[in-house]
Amino acid sequence: MRFPDALPEATRHLADRFSYGVDPGLVADVRAHGGREGWWRAQLTRSDPQSLSAAQVPTWFPLLRNPPALTALLASRGVRSSWVVGQELIAQTFARRILSRHQVHETMVDFWGNLLYVPASESRSFAWRVDYDEQVLRRHALGTYRDLLKAAVVHPSMAGFLTNDLNRKGAINENLGRELLELHTVGRRYSERDVRHASRMLTGFQVDVLTSFEARYVPARHDTGTVRVLGFSDPNRDPDGRAALGRMLGYLAEHPATARRIAHRLCVRFVSDDPPDSIVRSVARAYLRSGTDIRATLGALVRHPEFQRAKHAKAWNPSDDVVHTARVMGLTPTGALTSGAFLYRLIEAAEDMGQVSLRWPRPDGWPETSDNYLSASRLLRSWRHHLDLAGTRGDLLQGVTVASKSSQLPTAWPRTLGELVDHQSQRLVGRPASALLVRAVAAAVGKPTSFRYAGPDAVPEVDYRLLRGTVLNSPSGLER
Repeated sequence: MRFPDALPEATRHLADRFSYGVDPGLVADVRAHGGREGWWRAQLTRSDPQSLSAAQVPTWFPLLRNPPALTALLASRGVRSSWVVGQELIAQTFARRILSRHQVHETMVDFWGNLLYVPASESRSFAWRVDYDEQVLRRHALGTYRDLLKAAVVHPSMAGFLTNDLNRKGAINENLGRELLELHTVGRRYSERDVRHASRMLTGFQVDVLTSFEARYVPARHDTGTVRVLGFSDPNRDPDGRAALGRMLGYLAEHPATARRIAHRLCVRFVSDDPPDSIVRSVARAYLRSGTDIRATLGALVRHPEFQRAKHAKAWNPSDDVVHTARVMGLTPTGALTSGAFLYRLIEAAEDMGQVSLRWPRPDGWPETSDNYLSASRLLRSWRHHLDLAGTRGDLLQGVTVASKSSQLPTAWPRTLGELVDHQSQRLVGRPASALLVRAVAAAVGKPTSFRYAGPDAVPEVDYRLLRGTVLNSPSGLER
């Protein structure tokens, strides 16, 4: 059976890697832009208007817009804890991933947020964490890494998380300076002198993480004097060291070792767990030649032959899995008024599978390799979740609009069970159904593959749930 909404294989591969699930809206966008290249260009420019539903997402979480001082005050009085603030930020993030038409932007916000990592609920940084998301990650996700790094490293949320508020002249704290080198730029190729000099350059930034969370720069706290870091040198004479810091961060962003680390991490996320060196080198060259331009760097990645050769070589991690399931099953969140709302149930499901975005406790971010998320217990819980969301009714379906059967099934009837399996396989996972999958669905519903359904209303709820859930529970349903 020919599926009218099927994307060409190469286009589907690109969309699977740079979105949270290929739904009819994404297919329509690809066609509206003339195919793969046009859609990709539009995604990188973010010139299309946001869908109304995605634009409304921040209105579901109005208290996330509170200024840091008020956020901190409410937490100190037991009104809104750091955990509640973080939970709402995660729910908002999941909603944006489900609803946004700018899927490439959303995936890159996630990628950079996992590299320049600050948890959602950490006690020293939570009051500024929403601002970090909006003003650093979302603003710079498709700009240059140089600008992104400069914005991230000096942000009060990063300073609080990595204790740079304790870093001052006469009492150097090396925490942020070490992670700047090891995690954010060149990797483990520094000396202890490099760490100390980088940390000296980071002095002067103050955040009151105990009461008001006020953030400011205090020149009297800055440690002046020559700094030398991995070939970079600066006299650092001005008590206001921000300009000198900017020069050092620019140097580190454009260091060949940084290019290699970022290229490798991009390839692990979007190509394979063990990417060929040829594509890593190509991406690193594009990064350096473009002056750390993220669009140009991604362009080199998706144009490389190894990108296309890596079809189905990655798996959905748990957080991406729950978002992907919602998108392909036609589930549209409508709000988050109660703890039982759909978005919060998705967080619970991801937690049950072992991975929730923005909840990794360490500064290195969640592992990017798929094999970290493929335990037997994760797979069993993932399969249960797919079945829970595959029907039109269920305990999880509060605060969400559920697509009708007629919108998810073929338009021409009658159809055999085998034809429906193939239709759903092409719709949900982008591939024709194998004979094994058809037999598995037939066994699940207890009907022969030749059984004929007269129309959508003639497909019982139990058959509909088992049909779609079994398709998504096939090996193809976990691959991206």
